[in-house]
Amino acid sequence: MVHDGSLVPGRAPDLWLPVLLVTSALTLALAAYGLSRGLTEVFPHLLYIPILLAIYRYERNGFFFSLLLSSLYIGMVYHFTYPDIVALAGEVVQFITLIGIATIIFYLVTLLRDREKRYRGIFENSQAGVFLINKRDLRILEANRRAAEILECSPGDLNGADLLSFWRDEEEVRAFLGRLGKSGAVLEHTGTFTDTRGARHHVVISAGVLSGDDVVCTIVDVTERQRTETLLRGAAKLSGMLVRGQDTHSLLQKACANLCNVREGLVIGIWLKAGEGITPFALSDDDYQHLSSDRSAENLIRQACETKKIVSRDTAGDGKLSPEMASFGDFRAIPMMTGGEVLGVLAVAHTSGARLNKNEVDLLTTVAKDLASTLKLSELEEEKREAYTQIDRNIEQFAILGDHIRNPLQVIVGLACMEESRSAETIVEQAYTIHSLISRLDSGWIESAGIRDYLRRHP
Repeated sequence: MVHDGSLVPGRAPDLWLPVLLVTSALTLALAAYGLSRGLTEVFPHLLYIPILLAIYRYERNGFFFSLLLSSLYIGMVYHFTYPDIVALAGEVVQFITLIGIATIIFYLVTLLRDREKRYRGIFENSQAGVFLINKRDLRILEANRRAAEILECSPGDLNGADLLSFWRDEEEVRAFLGRLGKSGAVLEHTGTFTDTRGARHHVVISAGVLSGDDVVCTIVDVTERQRTETLLRGAAKLSGMLVRGQDTHSLLQKACANLCNVREGLVIGIWLKAGEGITPFALSDDDYQHLSSDRSAENLIRQACETKKIVSRDTAGDGKLSPEMASFGDFRAIPMMTGGEVLGVLAVAHTSGARLNKNEVDLLTTVAKDLASTLKLSELEEEKREAYTQIDRNIEQFAILGDHIRNPLQVIVGLACMEESRSAETIVEQAYTIHSLISRLDSGWIESAGIRDYLRRHP
């Protein structure tokens, strides 16, 4: 415990002070009795007791008290031994020894307290949870503020608590104790703690054995990091699905089901824009089908579609939420946008009391944009397929039309050749001109077919 050096350091009764005063008075009385009987070698050593007690408990003020005590002793020596110069000289040496010992004790105690303050500051202000446990019964002896925050309680509540009440996986505990008993230290042991609210925390534990059965443990909460990594893996898997996917509708349903697995308690819904309105398309959990017809959810989704911004449940206020919506820990409506156009809304609900963090919202926003890009690309692909189909029909019609024109044209040329007149020659000339135009049309559609085939091979 750190002290401020005052004689009465706290409001509670200080038992050290009466003990110190009684010890000092008794020691001085014995020293005076010894001096009066000529005993100068034994009783002065008893003064070390109040000097040690005073400096250890009250530090600087205790040191001054020790100087006062030593001065009283040398005063008594002068009173009882003067004019015996030899005895007086010996007691002066004893006085100097008392002062020297008091100074050394004061220096060592000050050094000890400075180190105590330093390590106490590290203990209290560390961003990692730190606690001391007894390795035999796994009782928590002391815990810092961060450890209490991770476990959702106060540091005082942890004192004397059973570690197994938070660390409930027996296999993890057994492996941890095995490593600790084998090497005396454990580095980066993964575990799962359950806080006082029942929420699970993924932690990394390091520990080292101190004196006796005491063990110092540090825990780092990596729950958010693991959730983000899981979400990243889910997003990467989803990106692969978007690249390889062909059927947009089944792809969106798979994406909806895949996203709900990135974190426990997530419900994912996809709403697609249809004309001026927006309609539900897919939902990851059939138990929450009521979201499709929930008025407050529909208002938030419509607002996200119109404003092109992420809308949270907090926007509506508690008074405008249905009981089902109010039961969610979090709800976000994320517009699925590409090129400034909203194609739908990705709705994300968290069924537990936890809220989505910024990293999760950012990743889900990126996923929503990827889904919108996939929808837009699918629309463009559909338009391109329709264009190719129309081109095929046009080429086929041009080929058929050319054949249909050539047949009557041959008849006209044949009839004109049977006539020997100037008008017949003109008809034949015009017929060949028409034939030339048809041949150019044939070359055109053949070239168009080649371009079409090239575009299909190199989209």
